[in-house]
Amino acid sequence: MALFVFWREGAAAGRPAGQLHALLDGAAHIAPDRVTRGEAGGPAWRWHFVAYATRTHFYTPEAQVWQAPGQGACVIHGLIWRMRGTVPELLDAAAVAALLDRPGAMLPGDVMGEYAVVRLLPDGSLVAFSDRPGLHQLFHAADGAPVVANRASLAATVLDDAAPDPAGQRWLAAIGYRVGTATAYRAVRQLAQERVLRFAAEGMAIDAMADPIVRLDRPRGFHPALDPLLDEGIAQAQAAIRLGIPADGPVDLPITGGKDSRVVLALCLAAGLRDRLRLFTRGYAGHPDVVAGAGIAAALGLPHRREAPHGSDDAAVWSGRRFFDTVAAQAWQSDHMVGGWDLILGTRIAADTLISGHMGEVLKAYSKKPLPEGPLDPVAMVRLQAPFDPMGLLHPEARAAIEGELAVQMDEARAQGAREGDLPDLFYYRNRLPNWLGAIRAIKSFERQPVVPLGAPALLRLAFQLTPEERKHELLHWLIISRCAPVLLAQPFAFQSWDPALGPDAPYVAPVLPAAGAPPAFGNWQYSLNSNASIRAALAAEVAAHGDLALWRSINREALVDRLHHRRLDYFDGISMLGLMIAIVQERGLGRPVKIGAAESDGVPSVTLAPHDPPRLIGHLDGVEGAAKAVGFGGWAYAPDWPAAQVALEARVRGQSLGVGVAGNDRPDLVPHGVGDGRHGFSFAIPRSDLIDAARGAGEVEVVISPFDGAGELARVKVVP
Repeated sequence: MALFVFWREGAAAGRPAGQLHALLDGAAHIAPDRVTRGEAGGPAWRWHFVAYATRTHFYTPEAQVWQAPGQGACVIHGLIWRMRGTVPELLDAAAVAALLDRPGAMLPGDVMGEYAVVRLLPDGSLVAFSDRPGLHQLFHAADGAPVVANRASLAATVLDDAAPDPAGQRWLAAIGYRVGTATAYRAVRQLAQERVLRFAAEGMAIDAMADPIVRLDRPRGFHPALDPLLDEGIAQAQAAIRLGIPADGPVDLPITGGKDSRVVLALCLAAGLRDRLRLFTRGYAGHPDVVAGAGIAAALGLPHRREAPHGSDDAAVWSGRRFFDTVAAQAWQSDHMVGGWDLILGTRIAADTLISGHMGEVLKAYSKKPLPEGPLDPVAMVRLQAPFDPMGLLHPEARAAIEGELAVQMDEARAQGAREGDLPDLFYYRNRLPNWLGAIRAIKSFERQPVVPLGAPALLRLAFQLTPEERKHELLHWLIISRCAPVLLAQPFAFQSWDPALGPDAPYVAPVLPAAGAPPAFGNWQYSLNSNASIRAALAAEVAAHGDLALWRSINREALVDRLHHRRLDYFDGISMLGLMIAIVQERGLGRPVKIGAAESDGVPSVTLAPHDPPRLIGHLDGVEGAAKAVGFGGWAYAPDWPAAQVALEARVRGQSLGVGVAGNDRPDLVPHGVGDGRHGFSFAIPRSDLIDAARGAGEVEVVISPFDGAGELARVKVVP
């Protein structure tokens, strides 16, 4: 993978190239294996560039950067390949440069992959573009200055303007990612999907790519004449899979209870990889995904393993320091371009690959909800996929501005022939993919370069040849599995089954549902927002201490503080809150420069927040129960100043933590006594073996029950191990 930025003489706010290179080195979010600096052109057309390259499964660092005297330069980022029959052929920077050897040249139609490319030509002109879905982002100056980069902060550094863009910030709090081409920086714009950026003597131009993926101005609906396109898509997807796996040895393949991973598995089986497959599912024991994945493996006679979510089956409760430090580092690594819901902090440089089913959402309707009558309004369209501004934090003017942006997109799509049922899918394809998945790519692709077989160009074209109803019925998933591995059709899914509208050949298979008492279907580290009242107190203090942020022109500060005190955050609330936190981190300058692959990352200072008092806690330890293998503790705990928090408690012996529990059990008897809504009971156990180890031979041991990450204690009790 290669970070890069190109700028023409005079675009760098008067800074000489030598001084600018030092600043760019600091802004780069990776520790590269190789740094290439260069310049080309004459006195009137002098371009400078720097590329920070790392080794990958596909390329050496040297293969990603090409330059030759009098011939210009070329840098590639990601993975570029073309079909030679059924065999994929990798293209390195030199090969791409040869294909883009003259002004106006573009890559041939049989070239595909996930990539960003910039080519500086001998005449001083420059062309830059990314893969058609925009999985690898490109950025340019908002005012047309001759700057292009594949990291927004590199462009902002050249332009000497890191001021935040309010239009981009408000989207983070509304839905967790940006829409359109706004970035975190007012001086920088993202290159839109299926666009080509050019610089020539007359200045900057942005052109639409020829033969777009989405063509809505033709008759739609699957029919036999589209079979060759389906066959082509399957061949392209299988070629991508072959690129992404090692030449020999076992192949680890994720399998869940959904349909996307099922399609990828079917493609692998049809490609002859059966004997090399090792299936795995991440999740809690008994989770429907785990049960469905294990059932598929058993039906095929393949090995299967369960991996604990985030490395542990224990409920994830983070300290305030860990929480804010991680969010601040993630904000810096992602250039403040995406909300903090996904734990996407990068730590190492690696050459691994990952076969991913992410693009499967394009092949099927993202929302299965029924459409309301009449034309969709912008908010209703977003709500078909997820709540819009779930915590109600937007000021009316900011909300109206967002609705206006969406309305323009929707009207443009209608003018291209879109039906109302197409609009949510187009929103997903044109916004969520490049602005959410693309922002995550900027971090995770340096660790595990993802290969997305369901993003094969022919399959994407076919998806938008279908009617919205056919996508909603998941017709493409059905067709691909039917052709590649029909044995998988009758295997149960988690939470779902095949749509009866597919016809009599679509078997109804009862879905796998959570067992009684099973862990929640979602929720891990993000729920520290609910279980650690110290995090809420710290964030509220930070908001109160900095009332001058431009962010408050869009976000209602008073409503935000109220939500921190009184609202228990659900899945979508958490997305909104963690998006808002990224915007706060940016404007406050709190980003932690933790470079991916840097040995000194552990030495980056922690975030310094506004001072705040530790949350006050009341509660009672009702009793201790002993058993052969564990000792249980039960009672209730409540933070009166933060009634929405279901506080986490810690059992400690001699200062050592032996267990953490969350006071989230329903206790209706607490309500008459003013203890919130009553859902503040706790019950958790410590393995007796841990108590024995902590006792160090003593006859009894004193266990302290105290707030996790807080001051004071709730109770002390002596226990015989």
